[in-house]
Parts: sequence; C-alpha cells; structure tokens
Amino acid sequence: MFSEKFFNSKENPKGESPEKEEKPVIIIKKSSNAPQEVKEIPSFDSELWGRAYSPDDIYLPDSDEAISFAVASHEVGHLIEEGKNYDADLDNFQAVRSEEQRAWDRGWEYLQKHLGEYYEDNPETSLKIKQSFDKIRDLYMQATDLSKEMYLEPGALDNLTKEEKDILLKERRKKFFSEKGEEFKKITEEIKKEKIGIKPDWDKFTDIVKKTVEDVFEDNER
Repeated sequence: MFSEKFFNSKENPKGESPEKEEKPVIIIKKSSNAPQEVKEIPSFDSELWGRAYSPDDIYLPDSDEAISFAVASHEVGHLIEEGKNYDADLDNFQAVRSEEQRAWDRGWEYLQKHLGEYYEDNPETSLKIKQSFDKIRDLYMQATDLSKEMYLEPGALDNLTKEEKDILLKERRKKFFSEKGEEFKKITEEIKKEKIGIKPDWDKFTDIVKKTVEDVFEDNER
C-alpha cells in the first residue's frame, strides 16, 4: 500500500546517488501495473501505493485526485537529493521515518507549484486537495510509526547477503501484518475517507508530475 521503501529492501546502495541527467527520461505507470512481487506485499493497495526509485521508474495510483496528488508529491520527494537519508533501511527505523517525513514535506513544496495549472478551471478544488493532503500525510506517517516494531536493531543487516536480507524482510513483514494488520487497515480506511470524489485525468495528472520531477532534477544539479 505505502511507499515501497517501507517494506522492500532498497535497490539503491547506501550513499550512492543516482546519475544526474540534464533532461531525465520520465516514465510514470499506474500502480495497478506494479510488478508482481510488489502486489504480493500484504499492504499493497493500488489506490494507495506508489514508488519513485528514479525518474524512469515511477508508479502512482490512479485513485482519487486527493490521494493521487498526495502520493505523487511524496514519491517525488524521494527524488530530491538535498537532505536525502541514505541510511534508511530495515535496521534503522529513525532514518526511515526521517526520510518519509522529508519526502512528504519537500515533495509537496515542489508539486503544489503546478496544482494551479491542473485546476485552472476549478481553483476551489485546489484548496480541497491541500486540505486533504495534510490529513493524508499525517495518516501515512501514523502508518510509519506503527511499523516501527518491524524494524531491527542498528547493524542487524551487517554481513548479510541480499538474498538473506530479502528473506529476513519477508519474515519481518509477515510477522508485522499478523500482529498489526487490523490497526494498519484502519489507517488505510481513514486515508480513503479523504477522497474528494473526483478521479484524476491521468494524462493531465502525469503531465503535472513530470513538470514537478523536472523541477526537482534541475535543482538537484545545482
């Protein structure tokens, strides 16, 4: 359901920055088309899940405008280099929480600059999106805090192979959802209550997100 960085081991090695491009190739797919291994995660919900590992590997929900824009801003936030926490991993909850909060706050700074273009014929809805964003962000962070028990002690992943880490992650994830699944579900239900009842125009929506990503990468190169 939530950012894949939550429940999947990272593809990007610690401390390794993605290659910079003057004009990044931006590919955005619907979360309903997520890879099968992602769909097998207990929390997966195509209305609420997204990820942005790189400009050409972005998945966003084709959900309700309030949720789609909120998740988009968060995932774009993970692409911002300034302040990025590369220590976020299964053995460092505080780093994960810090990175999640940073992505919500910084991503929204960028995306909201283009909201007026999307809602130029309906500016009052832009205000609804902002109000819903604040509530959605706080609920996702509640889910982050709830997941704390899934994380290990610092250094617990040292000397483990990727395969061993993946096995450990699946075990921790399974245990977490067996114990906290109902509490987690209540949070997802609260998020869905923030819908404004309008499905996004996918092409127009992704155009706005692409402009936001371009802004981010211009700043990343400064």
